Formats: sequence, structure tokens, C-alpha cells
Amino acid sequence: MKRESRCKENQEYHPLWTGSGKTSGRSYEVFDAELRGEYEGCKTGAAHEEELLRTLSCRYQTTMRRYGVVAAAAVVAVVATLAVQEAEAARILYLAPIGAKSHKNFHLAIAESLAQNNHSVTLVTSFKSSQSRLNIQEVVLTEADITEHMPNLFTTGRASFLADVYQVMVDKCFIALASDQMQKLQTDKFDLVMYGLFNTECLLPVVHRLKVPMILVSNNVLTGTYSDTAYNPHFSSLTASYFLELAHPLTFTDRMMSALFDSLVHWIYPSLALPQMESECRARQLCPDDMPSFSQMRYWSSLTIVNSVRTLERPTLPYSPTVVHAGGIHCRPAQPLPTDLREWADGSGSAGFIFFSLGSLVKPSTMPEKYRSVLLKVFASLEQRVLWKWDEETMEGLPPNVRLSKWLPQQDVLGHPRLQLFMTHGGILSLQEATYHGVPVLGFPVHVDQKHNLNQAQRDGWARVLYWDDLTFANLSRSIMEAIQDSRMKEEVARRSRVMRDQPVSPGAWTTYWIEYVIRHRGATHLRCPAVLMPWYQLYNVDVWVVIMVVSVAVLLLTSYLTYKTLTCLITRCCRTTKDKRE
Repeated sequence: MKRESRCKENQEYHPLWTGSGKTSGRSYEVFDAELRGEYEGCKTGAAHEEELLRTLSCRYQTTMRRYGVVAAAAVVAVVATLAVQEAEAARILYLAPIGAKSHKNFHLAIAESLAQNNHSVTLVTSFKSSQSRLNIQEVVLTEADITEHMPNLFTTGRASFLADVYQVMVDKCFIALASDQMQKLQTDKFDLVMYGLFNTECLLPVVHRLKVPMILVSNNVLTGTYSDTAYNPHFSSLTASYFLELAHPLTFTDRMMSALFDSLVHWIYPSLALPQMESECRARQLCPDDMPSFSQMRYWSSLTIVNSVRTLERPTLPYSPTVVHAGGIHCRPAQPLPTDLREWADGSGSAGFIFFSLGSLVKPSTMPEKYRSVLLKVFASLEQRVLWKWDEETMEGLPPNVRLSKWLPQQDVLGHPRLQLFMTHGGILSLQEATYHGVPVLGFPVHVDQKHNLNQAQRDGWARVLYWDDLTFANLSRSIMEAIQDSRMKEEVARRSRVMRDQPVSPGAWTTYWIEYVIRHRGATHLRCPAVLMPWYQLYNVDVWVVIMVVSVAVLLLTSYLTYKTLTCLITRCCRTTKDKRE
């Protein structure tokens, strides 16, 4: 990627990144901060060192003229410091063979950010990309694809749960590990291993054989199951698992349910699931004899990258330095739509248009007729046009204001000024894109995490949720009109868009920096928080408070006893004295 385009990307996240070189009207501190941001945001590795030096030389001369020798010397010192920190080009093995097709968009965005910094990334995936990318080599394992095994709401009548496909994911993970491509990769030389967290601990033998630092990547928020492997304290009193659908602030009953659920999961996964996975790995002779247990190796990570925007999390949670937020890393400014689609969108007039997409996991054509007929009737009654992502060329009874398409540039559509509403399944990437582009949402959850995502968006005030069982002409019409006409929803999503974009560096630059940090230091064990390794009674000072309570009670009892004895003695003596005087 050229330096100019890299700067343009970072302009979306901070107003100082103009790359113009103008300093008039700003203090030296502002200019210094700008130069720091430009260098960090725009560096692209050794391939562009010459161009970078020319640019910095120009900025140096400008500073000399405007701020004098002292200020220029300070700028040179900053540049020298940053240059020393830049990591050399590294070879990175990125393991993400298990997961949905949309998950690859998140992993690929991280890989692209690394590749732009001249690192060589080998990405193991089950989905083939439509184009090749510089510095990224894809190893495609189609046999590890789990898409066809995912339960379909439209065909099974219920949303999928992790337990439905857990064993399938484990089996596919071993298939990927046993493949010739994966076995060959274990004989190559790499500087770092990254792997996606999706019941993929069977890939730990790769880390053992390569003996390099490891980074975990979660395509969702950090859950309690993996908080300990991320060396990050988890508080079930603050936030509950999305499986429970409990909203903050948690009541006493909610906190009890959350605590019991987290305790159960923390016991089941490392005590039952991981040993079973490890036994199968050794039985298949895919794990070396000298390899430590999975339960030990899962704590080898230096960082955990999560797909979440920290400034938008509710409630705000405490994190250790080993957790890196990369939410929105795939988001980008909208580009012009293809000519025919742009003319169709522009022709929607003041009423605008609605975008309807159910993502990549569910085939829209498997939708039951009762749902499709309601959607068509409502769409036909709207003054807005409707752009519908559909996996077939035509549809029976299609209204004239509805346009079908098998594939659409979703972010370019979301960024179109005439778009009024995004009707979506509620996938985390789609909701991040809607937030980035400031588009209100009407959600139809299909899978369990999407229900949580949409309910949270509705609580935050920028989305409406309509469940498929409640899909009627009246409910859908009312929900669409409310979402389009509610000014509070538009104001809230616009505010969230500003918050999401207002970051010191872009998510790509932030994530790349911390990955390079691990490479430079050959691991980052010094960042680990010891809290997760402490017994719970020590972490929460339960033993201390028990001792304090016991001592306090003992002192109280002793004091009471002594007071009682003293008063008894005094009363007895007083009575005796009075009696003696009377006699």
C-alpha cells in the first residue's frame, strides 16, 4: 500500500493525520503529536524507508524554519526513537482454519495490516479469497469448512448453539492439523504463531514444534472462558455471558446466575473438554510425546486480540496490557458504488432506500415462504426502495421497488448518503460497519450471539429487534417506520460513529504495533497480570477477610465477656456495700 493511502486510512481515525505538512496556527506540541501519529500511522516497512526519510527531511526543514533549532532537534529525537522501535520484517503463521466465512474478514484485516508493514503472513483458512494480496500467502483447507454443518434457523426452526457444532469443530480442527499442508508448515521457520480462538486448541502442537511466541485472536469479545488464557481478570458481577442474556447492571439474581455459569464453564472446559481433545490428539499421533498438556500450553499466549471497540463497550471493563482491541479493523470509508447500483440508489430520491442482508452463513433462499411473503408485502407498501442481498437471480412476486443482488459491497452501500436503514442478521462485523458508517439498524437474529448483539444495540438506543416468530405485516411495517423516523436512533448511532472513529491510531496500526512488540521482545510474558493465576480466595482477599471477621468476632466476644464480668463484679460489690451499711 502506498504511503498516501495509508495516511488516508488513518485520517478516518484522527483529525491531525492530514499529511499536509502545514504547521501554521498550531503549537509545537500539536505539531510534534502530529508527526508522531504520521510516522506511526504511515510507516510501511523497509520498502518505503527512502520515501519516509525524504518526507521526514522535508518536515525537519519546515520545523527548522518555523520553530528553530531546539524544536527541530526534539523532532529528530522523536523520529530516531520511533525508528529504533520499528520491527524488522517477520514471518508470521496465522492459523484460522475453523470458523464462519465472515470470521475470515476479521482475520484477513489483521493479516493485511501486518502485510502493509512488510511482514510475510501465511494465513491458514478454509475459504479461498477472490484475489491475491502482497505479502500474504493463503493455505486453503476446504476440508475444514464447517458451514454446511451449522444449523440453519430457516431449515431447523431454531438458532444454532455452540454445543450443536462443537464436536464438528473439533473433528475439523484435527483434519486441518493432519493435512499435508499443515504438516509441511511445521517444518518451516516462523517468528510468530497466531491462531483464532474457536475450539482450536488442537492446533497447539504447531506452537510446540515451532517454539515461537504465540498470540490468540478472538473474532468476538473476550468471554470468561478465555479471560484466564488472556491473563485478564474476569468479573462475573460486571458482565454476564451472552448465552444468559442478562443486561447491566446485574441484579442479585443475575449476579448469582452469572457467577454459577462462569464457574461451571471454567470447570467444564479445562477439566473435561481440553483433556478429551488432548487424548484424541495423542491417539491420532498428532501431538509429540514431549509436548506439555493443552491445559498448560493454553497459558503460553503473549497477547489476545479481541474483536471489540473498547470505547463502545458497555459496561466499561478493566483490561490488562495483554488484551488488544481490534474492533473495526475491517471498517473503511465508503467508495463509489458501481455505476448501475449508484444510479439506482441516487434515484431513490428523498425517501431513500433500505438495505437488507442476512450475512454469509444463512442462505436467504431457504427462508420459509411465510416469512418471505410478509417481507414482500411490506416492501411493496413502502415509499423507500429496498436493496436485498439474495442468493438467486430472481424471485417470484418481486415488487418494482425491490432490487436483488447475489453480492454487494456492503460498506460502500452503508456509506451511501441516501441509505435510511440497515436490516441485518446482527453479526458483529455487520454491526461494527453500521456503527462506523452511522446507520440505524433493524435486526433479525439468526444465531445465538446475534441475539445478544442486537439486544445490546437496542438497549444502547440505535437499533430495533424483531424476532422471526413475531414477523407479521403490522409488526414489520411499524418497526421499519419507527427505525426510520426515530431521530434519537439516528443521533445515537451518529454519536457512536464519532466515538468509534476517534482513536489515537487506527485499529490496524494499534494491532500491528502490539504484534511487532511481541516479535521484538520474543514474547511478552512481562505484560501478564498474575491475578488469573491466583486462587480465588487470595485474589479477592477472602482469607484475609475471614481472619479479620474471626478476630473481630473473637475480640467482640471477649470484650463483651469482660464487660459482663466487670459489671457483674461491680454490681455485686455495690450491693454488698449497701447491705453492710444498712446492717
